[in-house]
Amino acid sequence: MITGLILSLIVGILWSFVGIFYKLMAKYNLSVFNIGLAGSAFSFVITLTFVTKTGALWTGAIERPGWGYILFVLAAAFINSAGSLILQRSMVHGKSGVTWAIGQSALIVPFLSITLIFGEPWNVIKIGGTLAVIAGMAVLGMRPAGKDERIPRPVYGVILAFTAFLVLGVAQSMTSATSYLSYEDKGDIRPFLAVIGGALATVSGKFLLKDYGFRLDRKAIIIIVLMSVQGVIATWLSYLAMDRLKEVGMNGVFFPIAVGMCIAGYSIYSVLFFKEKANRFLVFGTIAILAGIAAYCAAAAG
Repeated sequence: MITGLILSLIVGILWSFVGIFYKLMAKYNLSVFNIGLAGSAFSFVITLTFVTKTGALWTGAIERPGWGYILFVLAAAFINSAGSLILQRSMVHGKSGVTWAIGQSALIVPFLSITLIFGEPWNVIKIGGTLAVIAGMAVLGMRPAGKDERIPRPVYGVILAFTAFLVLGVAQSMTSATSYLSYEDKGDIRPFLAVIGGALATVSGKFLLKDYGFRLDRKAIIIIVLMSVQGVIATWLSYLAMDRLKEVGMNGVFFPIAVGMCIAGYSIYSVLFFKEKANRFLVFGTIAILAGIAAYCAAAAG
């Protein structure tokens, strides 16, 4: 129980660095798709070398999963990456704080689906914690736009944000459900499949948006290396966290904890390192998110 909570918090902290990487990409005008493709290739190597028990799966020392399981995990990763790309586009066309809050509120979907489909027990504290996290994100989304923040198509941005909400909600529910499938992932094959699914989504997005060029400079390569290492570790730990939480009937709170910690961590980092002003929206939003996470811990302890 405690292990699952700690792993969830660590994953959230690791995820908060994604926002920092995207901020750097925007600052240096780097292609998200090019970095995503190169990062997928590097993550592929890291996962096969250090995470997935490739040899044992290949020789049969560890039971290999069936095609149904493989396709399910691939689909979950593909849909999750597609949702993230849609959310990024929504932040380009709308007020970034609002669209970010709408998209990330998708964490309520796996909370409900795991509870309803797999029978995890309802708990007033768990429900209150989830509502507190969502409320905190909503408050953060109410922050006034910066002077340099352009809002070219706000309605289109909101539509994309709600689309991201639905897509990410489905993806997160499917990802959480992998802990309940009949196959026990002793070979850590899910992180490897997640890399492949994410790469397929990135390639699809690149062609749909007709982003045919490919160029990387030194700054891009540094970001690729850092994002790949961060991404592989976070993905591996996220599956471990969900498996541990599932054992105590708490799998449904993984995404609320991890996403909430991610957003709170990024907000704190923005104030300390990006010198953003700590206005009342940021303070109360962050406090609400942290209160929600504390509620989960109390629910687990009780």
